[in-house]
Amino acid sequence: MSFPSNYYETRFSLEIAPAPLPSRFAIITAHNPMDRRWSPRMNATADHRLRRLLERKLLPHFRATGHAPDHSHAEPGWAVVTDLDTALAIARRFKQRALWWIENNQLHLIASPGTPREALGSFSERID
Repeated sequence: MSFPSNYYETRFSLEIAPAPLPSRFAIITAHNPMDRRWSPRMNATADHRLRRLLERKLLPHFRATGHAPDHSHAEPGWAVVTDLDTALAIARRFKQRALWWIENNQLHLIASPGTPREALGSFSERID
């Protein structure tokens, strides 16, 4: 399994992020499961369900949107302060192909089954 090429160009916008950022967290979206295009309404409903799940599990989170460098596409998600196994379980629950894992400012792209995993360098260099 390989990732679609646009995953490697993703940049991030963070809203109300703590300073400093947590030393490790995941970015998970509920939009467009398995890269299938959903309507804005379906995506908004899925995003709401994801946020509610994070609240019920008492997982600290803040808005993190992944987007194309030219902003032609964006997927709102949530930066979630948790361990990797929990993050992967949430991504699978929302039928996501992958999640972003940030640890000590290093960005990793990880398939929701847990492999493959790719290290993509500095997370802070991808924040807009």
